[in-house]
Amino acid sequence: MTEKAIVQTPYLRARQEWDERFGDQIKSRNNWRLAAFLTMATALVCVTGMVAIGYRSNTVPYVVALDDVGRAVPVIPAKQVAVKDVRLQEAVVARWVTNLRTVIADAVAQRRLVDEVYAETGQNSPASATITEFYSKNSPFDLLTKQTVDASVESIVQQSPKTYEVAWTEVTRDLNGNLMASHRYRAFVSVVTQEVTDARQALVNPLGLYVTNLTWGEVVSTATDQQSNSTQSSNAQKPSAEQLNGGQNQ
Repeated sequence: MTEKAIVQTPYLRARQEWDERFGDQIKSRNNWRLAAFLTMATALVCVTGMVAIGYRSNTVPYVVALDDVGRAVPVIPAKQVAVKDVRLQEAVVARWVTNLRTVIADAVAQRRLVDEVYAETGQNSPASATITEFYSKNSPFDLLTKQTVDASVESIVQQSPKTYEVAWTEVTRDLNGNLMASHRYRAFVSVVTQEVTDARQALVNPLGLYVTNLTWGEVVSTATDQQSNSTQSSNAQKPSAEQLNGGQNQ
């Protein structure tokens, strides 16, 4: 009877009646609040993703082929293929070295060479830091007011799938065309292939081949080479015994 009396207290009866009348409403309200917050969070994530995608530039080139009468055949997206031809890689590396070391008298054309060098250099790579330091110490825009430098690649040899050895000659002349100096250099250039997604970048570097590492130095002629060259020169100038005999007979 004690338990029955406790159950039948006015407080418990009032509480039970409250739960029966308003408990379902309160529970439903909490569920709707949770659903509303989840919906708002989902909408916020979607909007943020759409804004992020909108700010990203993604260019997809398409190849359009024409038949014999000029009608377009089915259009398909153009996919970038890996640059496996060594000759293409060698051509890019040779052009990159030539543009890097060349100095011409036209400032506008020189600016274009510098831009092409950076366009074919990997961002935040050791090569980027190297050429930036080189340009800061040897500004081509200061040099072009006094001289020009003609860089000519003589040989390029593949040392590994990603590294090439390049040898070139630089001829320095003053603004009147008079020879000032001639030097030979050798460099080891490392490259990597990356996907090209920017339309402007595709116009400058369509192959997606970027220089990532670079070391170079001047090739200094040794004393033995100089002695050999001087000996060959003196032998060429020294008359032979037959020439001397022929002169005496005459």
